[in-house]
Amino acid sequence: MELTPVAGIVALAFLAESLTEYFFAATLVALGLDSRWLRYVAAAVGVALALAYGVDALRDLLGIAPRLPFVGEALTGLLLGRGANFVHDFYATYVGRR
Repeated sequence: MELTPVAGIVALAFLAESLTEYFFAATLVALGLDSRWLRYVAAAVGVALALAYGVDALRDLLGIAPRLPFVGEALTGLLLGRGANFVHDFYATYVGRR
């Protein structure tokens, strides 16, 4: 079964959110850091996943390729980290209730 680029991006965003919450949310609280730092951790996790999997949303969905390949992947990673909470809520609301 082959996934479309959109499905892959949604899956990675969900994974980024899950990894961030599981590994870093409690750690930030234990260190006494404000929860606003969690968004930066989520961005870093998203960038790491996008670079690891070579996902570039602009290239894959719109056919726009940057001159430096990692730039598109880094921007997609920021999208993954930022959009992960939305994807997680959407999944829990509409998919997880079956």
